[in-house]
Amino acid sequence: MVKIAKELIEIVNMSMPFPANVLRAYARLDTVFTSGDLAREANIPRSTAKYYIKKMVDLHMISKVPYRKRYQKYANAQKFSDWLQDLLRLALKPLEEE
Repeated sequence: MVKIAKELIEIVNMSMPFPANVLRAYARLDTVFTSGDLAREANIPRSTAKYYIKKMVDLHMISKVPYRKRYQKYANAQKFSDWLQDLLRLALKPLEEE
């Protein structure tokens, strides 16, 4: 495991929509997961996990599985960095080029 400096983790916590422990947990989750899975992996309360899951759904990082209390990662976004790279390529770069 790579050791990350505390200063870099602080920058991640300030600049990203999710804290570092949630980003780390998201990468370890299976493709289909529950809010309880995220809470366990990130070592956060379940209510906090539900808040972050709602935020992920709003950002189109994950989708809700119909009629289940489960959520699913998109095939091209198994990690947060995958989703962020797509956002850069599809939205931010074209926006800068206008």
